[in-house]
Amino acid sequence: MLQKKLLEKLGLCISNDNFKNSIEILNQLCICSPFQTQVFVQVFINAWSGKILNMIDNNSFDTAGSRIRSLYMIVKVNKAFNKLIVIYFEKINDNSFFSKLKSFDKIIYLSMRSQYFYHTNKHEKAEKIVEECFKAIKNIIKKNEQNNDIWLLVRKCLKNIKNKKKSEYLLGQIL
Repeated sequence: MLQKKLLEKLGLCISNDNFKNSIEILNQLCICSPFQTQVFVQVFINAWSGKILNMIDNNSFDTAGSRIRSLYMIVKVNKAFNKLIVIYFEKINDNSFFSKLKSFDKIIYLSMRSQYFYHTNKHEKAEKIVEECFKAIKNIIKKNEQNNDIWLLVRKCLKNIKNKKKSEYLLGQIL
């Protein structure tokens, strides 16, 4: 009964574009039924992907971008979300959108963009974007800014490099 109420609240939060509360409800669901955590997470990702797709269709690119970046930082593997990233980058005006972002959001954006190029078989472009992303990551590391998500982004970027030697070299540059 509690699980059903939480799922309803989750759906309402997502339909109202309330990401923060939806995360809290997802946590409650997983605590309530830990053996169904994987199912809940997939439902969460798929529901948000649908909501973001709706935002893109309605040309709400700023809001969609914010949500997709937030989701990107918690999604490990999800085919629907990967397709969403491709759709997103095919619809937005990349240059004007990128210039509006702040430091860490730019790094997330670059990591997503490298994934987009990798999934659309533009491997050379993906590698160039990863290099750009790693330069920004190095700047954050040099400034001693504490950010636990940096290493997650490094890992995500490394998956977007086809050439293993190049990925080893780039990782060495970060370390």
